[in-house]
Amino acid sequence: MDCMVKKKIKIIAEVGNSHEGNLITAKKITEFVSNTGANAIKFQKFFADELVQKDHEKYDLFKSLEMSNSEWKELISYAKSTKLEIFTDVFGIKSAKEISKLPINGYKIHSSDLNNPHLLDFFSYSKKPILVSIAGSKLNELEHALRILQKEKKEIILMYGFQGYPTKISDLNLENIIEIKKRFPYTIGISDHVSGNSEMASIVPLLGISLGARVVEKHITLDRAKKGIDYQSSMEPKEFKNLVSLIRSTEISLPKTGFELKSNEIKYRLDHKKNAIAKKTISSGTILTKNLFEYKRTKVKNESIPYFEYEGQKIIKTLQKGSCLTNSYLKSHKIAAVIACRVDSGRLFGKPLQPIGKYCILELLLKQLEKSILIDDIILAISHNDGNEVFVNFAKKNNLKFIQGDDRDVLDRLIKGAKFVNVDTILRITSENPYIYWEGIDSLIKKHLDSNSDLTTFSDLPLGTSMEIIKLKALETSHESGTRKHRSELCTLYINENPKKFKILRIKPEKELCKPEIRLTVDTPEDLLVAKIIYESLNKKNDPIKIKKIIKFLEENSSISNINSDIPLRYKKY
Repeated sequence: MDCMVKKKIKIIAEVGNSHEGNLITAKKITEFVSNTGANAIKFQKFFADELVQKDHEKYDLFKSLEMSNSEWKELISYAKSTKLEIFTDVFGIKSAKEISKLPINGYKIHSSDLNNPHLLDFFSYSKKPILVSIAGSKLNELEHALRILQKEKKEIILMYGFQGYPTKISDLNLENIIEIKKRFPYTIGISDHVSGNSEMASIVPLLGISLGARVVEKHITLDRAKKGIDYQSSMEPKEFKNLVSLIRSTEISLPKTGFELKSNEIKYRLDHKKNAIAKKTISSGTILTKNLFEYKRTKVKNESIPYFEYEGQKIIKTLQKGSCLTNSYLKSHKIAAVIACRVDSGRLFGKPLQPIGKYCILELLLKQLEKSILIDDIILAISHNDGNEVFVNFAKKNNLKFIQGDDRDVLDRLIKGAKFVNVDTILRITSENPYIYWEGIDSLIKKHLDSNSDLTTFSDLPLGTSMEIIKLKALETSHESGTRKHRSELCTLYINENPKKFKILRIKPEKELCKPEIRLTVDTPEDLLVAKIIYESLNKKNDPIKIKKIIKFLEENSSISNINSDIPLRYKKY
């Protein structure tokens, strides 16, 4: 936030009408406020004639509180000299025009004017920060007002709390602050109006801050005993100064961003967290389980590795009995092949389950993925639409992990699959590819990790034989920032369209493999026919067939490759 919220909680002393229309009193209150540590002071600018009708019971009172333009000019000038930021409540167009001529920092729209289209329209063209009181307002009123106010880009702060002279604790409903934060992309403030002489007068703002408020507005008066205007919810200067001190102490405890451990908490973690200690010597290559370890605090303060991070991983070097498991015994990244599956297709129904020889396409694909020694897990990301139970049954029959999710949001299914098996990197391969460059998987993974790329893939391989190695975080960013098309089966489209946001590495394989004109995917009946011919001709030992061998076969038998060579691409290749 530019003016209102930078690093500190913004504290605003609300003078309101506690000056009772007297310039000298107003300046005296301003002087006291400047010594409390508050960031800003707020006054109320109005004319009785635009605030209430003449027969209103408080018309004469409001009329007596009016100050002249010259008095306002003197007051604002004095407040400026104290280095306080200055805000004013404005209750009508005439007031708005007058006060806008003076060097104030921002305005406040009282909740009573949230349905006043004239005042809202006037402030919609202002570029100064605007506090918006939402007291006693319905959500649709607030939404409509905000639409008007956003004509010009400006900082908007939603102020929660109403004046009950004083407001009862039971009427605060502070958890509404959380709901407001969820609904609206603006800074939230609290203006509670509880009894000024109660302990809760200092506690409630702190509670509001803990719930997400970043602006605190509090009434101030010189002497509550005199029972001036709004005295019920006002603090005296000493009390206000103490509140400022409490808020400054509280804001130190607020995290900057995210769930981050402070240095002292990290030290506590190292001192107190128990570590995984080998019950017996564990040989290199052993798949780790929690039963291989006991847990104890250690003299050497190692970072504790949660069991769910090491369980199922292969240890990369021997760990002696009684020794502590550390990251040096594990790969630095976990990688899973996440395969999106669904039966629907405009060209060929149930492509992954189409038979080739004695296997279906998905089975052939899995056999090739299992050749990798760097893939930690394989998981199917299955559409939850009717008919896809066949993939659930396939997964159960083959002891495969799986998740189910939105049919069209393929990207979300990939993300959920990765999180289900707790990996930070995925290998993405489409489920209708019976022949992939499996012999290049591990080299691609190594290059991806060594380069710390967001997306790594081969270029110029035959269509349907390549794969993508992708950081989970990059996929999450794509889902958050992209549109519907980016969440479809074109899962890396957003990444490819935004090369300045992501680090993309394209590896060119050896020359003999650079044959992008060859189709080895299965998207049509013609593709399936070619795939079956290849299998029948080259599958001699029931082992995965190398791509180089397939390319050589098709180049020597052009009549076979011509079967599907004229099928157009459905999407742009990168």
